Amino acid sequence: MKVLSLTVVIALVAAPALAQQPTSSIRASAARHAAAAAAEQDAHSGRRPLFWSGLALGSAGIVTTVLATTLFRVEDNSTGNAPPNAYRTCVAQKQDPIYAGNQCDALKAKNVKLLAGGVALGAVGAVLMVGGAHTSAELSPGVVRFVHRIRF
Repeated sequence: MKVLSLTVVIALVAAPALAQQPTSSIRASAARHAAAAAAEQDAHSGRRPLFWSGLALGSAGIVTTVLATTLFRVEDNSTGNAPPNAYRTCVAQKQDPIYAGNQCDALKAKNVKLLAGGVALGAVGAVLMVGGAHTSAELSPGVVRFVHRIRF
């Protein structure tokens, strides 16, 4: 029994030692490891530009959406529950001295085309951010969860 167990121990210890490639020098070994590390870094850094591009697009989408609902409102329509021509009627009433103090800007409608463009930019940015990082989106009933992995 001792001979059999000693044979198994020698076989297990010798197999990894015999499987190693003979290295001619430390310099060759260092060059191999440096090439492997560079290849691994290239594989990981290929996703990082997508993250930063997605962050830029998402930020631009948010800014565009805010501008569409605040600064770049349109005059050809009215907002909220007001009738479609409420803004134009308000502006027309300003000609009368009694209604000269009317504040009609609140009746302007949001710029729907600019708003849709901003939402689309934000969505594309979010997709690029999720695809460009070690991040994943998990969908479950009633919950959208973003999971980010950090490797050390």
